[in-house]
Amino acid sequence: MKKSSSLLALILVFASAFGQETVTVSKKPLSPRAGRVLKIREALRVSDAQGDFFFKNPDNIQAAPDGGFFVLDDGEFLRFDAKGKFLGNLFRQGQGPGEFQRIENYLVGETDVLAFQRNPMKFVRMDMGGKLLRDFKPDAPVTRFLGRAGERFVSAHNSYPPVEKVNKPEGEILDITWTLQFVSGEGAVESTLLTFPTKWFAKRLPGALIADDLTSLLWAPLGKGMIAVAHGAKYALKIGDLDKREVVRTIVRDYKSVKYEPEKDSAGPGGSRRLSVPRDFFNDVQKLFAVGGKIWVVTSTLVPEKGVLVDVIGPNGEYLDAFFLPLPKDVGLHGLARLPLTVAGRTILTVEVREDGQPEVVKYEILD
Repeated sequence: MKKSSSLLALILVFASAFGQETVTVSKKPLSPRAGRVLKIREALRVSDAQGDFFFKNPDNIQAAPDGGFFVLDDGEFLRFDAKGKFLGNLFRQGQGPGEFQRIENYLVGETDVLAFQRNPMKFVRMDMGGKLLRDFKPDAPVTRFLGRAGERFVSAHNSYPPVEKVNKPEGEILDITWTLQFVSGEGAVESTLLTFPTKWFAKRLPGALIADDLTSLLWAPLGKGMIAVAHGAKYALKIGDLDKREVVRTIVRDYKSVKYEPEKDSAGPGGSRRLSVPRDFFNDVQKLFAVGGKIWVVTSTLVPEKGVLVDVIGPNGEYLDAFFLPLPKDVGLHGLARLPLTVAGRTILTVEVREDGQPEVVKYEILD
């Protein structure tokens, strides 16, 4: 044991000499209440029965400073107040100023909203009521708008590797590297040296290529210019310093991966078909959230009567807590990564599907 401890210390010193350390979290959380089911209480439930909008495939829910929230849907960008009352649709179909073909992601500020469209690429800033303030086109390619970290807008651009020209019926695995970028309010894009490799599984069709994620780029802003990133199949968190523009720490956990079982129904949200990806295990990390400067790691450990296991990790690698987060009924591991789920302070926003198949947006308060 003493020899192993000395070896670990040597590894940490060696890694730190090159600006990065690897920290293995302890086997047990520090909290004496670890392992509990998180206590939550339903605060409100919103359906499209109130009229003026129609839920098709509600996704990407974000909280607003006034206690309300926004919901991105197919051809809709819906705003609700703190009581769930519908306030308006901010989506304007078209190609002119303030108009969209499709919103990929958005960021809610104190008094305005910044929305990103990938094709044709542009940012649109509007007030809370949807009035156009300005729109601008980035001066370099942007694939994903991630959000804000401190005073910076953070985006990412992915590489496109060469694809075999020969059709492979079994499909092929592609290496995709994401590079983080800073975007100014005028559209100036600055690439960083922060790169994170992921993998896609792809199949060629006549005149097209379809792909699905094997691993995904997940991120959470921690404050003070720090971010947490997960991008691989195994349990590993990269802590990046945006001021230094480098990864300063890798946090790993001795985690037992969950065996993958093929999905019975390959239809995704909205009825779209999904690829049957070749894998042996589910990705250890399904989602990342930053809550009070700590990292909530939504794992692939799912217990039907309890929910999904969430680890609470400090930015230095402290294993602070662990609890089970109740999930909407009928959400299994195949749908967990795609489940609209937002944690904002002491509230949780998600989507639940009624017995008649109609989706509802539900807000829960955390009582724990």
